[in-house]
Amino acid sequence: MPKVSAQYKEEKRNHILESALKCFGEKGYQATIIDDIVKDSNISKGAIYNYFESKEEIYLQLLKKRTNTFFEEMDEVNAHLTSAKQKLANLFKRFKKQELKEDDQQTMRVYIEFWLFGSRQEDLRKILAERYNRFIDYIVNIIVEGQQSGEIKKEIDPQNISRIFWAIRDGNVLHYSFLGEEEQYRIAWDTIEEMFLNYVQQ
Repeated sequence: MPKVSAQYKEEKRNHILESALKCFGEKGYQATIIDDIVKDSNISKGAIYNYFESKEEIYLQLLKKRTNTFFEEMDEVNAHLTSAKQKLANLFKRFKKQELKEDDQQTMRVYIEFWLFGSRQEDLRKILAERYNRFIDYIVNIIVEGQQSGEIKKEIDPQNISRIFWAIRDGNVLHYSFLGEEEQYRIAWDTIEEMFLNYVQQ
């Protein structure tokens, strides 16, 4: 048999992930079956199972990929910054300037659906909790840095304010995923930024 390159494997893997995300968005995570992904990707079921053990693993890999992309992009834009305020501003800028494509509303629904689905299963809940804590720690680190530099109020609890931020962010995502009101989604981010920064800054 001809040797398959690492690049070929990666391209095939990404193609399966893209097809899976499309199917999850159209039918929902729980309603989607592997045969749907087979049909959309035009890759045999056996070949898909060579890359992924289950539908669940496919979704977790999608989630991991999106999570890593978020942190890589934020690290890149913040690489030369020393100001906590600027790092927070970049965080809001990312969400406010997010390009909302036609299928983003469905993708957000899948995220929320899987979050609820995973909350009922101990192994998945642990994985999702680890991911959640990674996001919590991201803002905690910025807040602590800002408190040390005198930019952020000392009396603020970094853990608490980080959890509040992500709770508000997830709420805005939930509203958009249901209502699809892009203008209101962006207006909400302006208000969230103003409220958050006014609360934490010295």
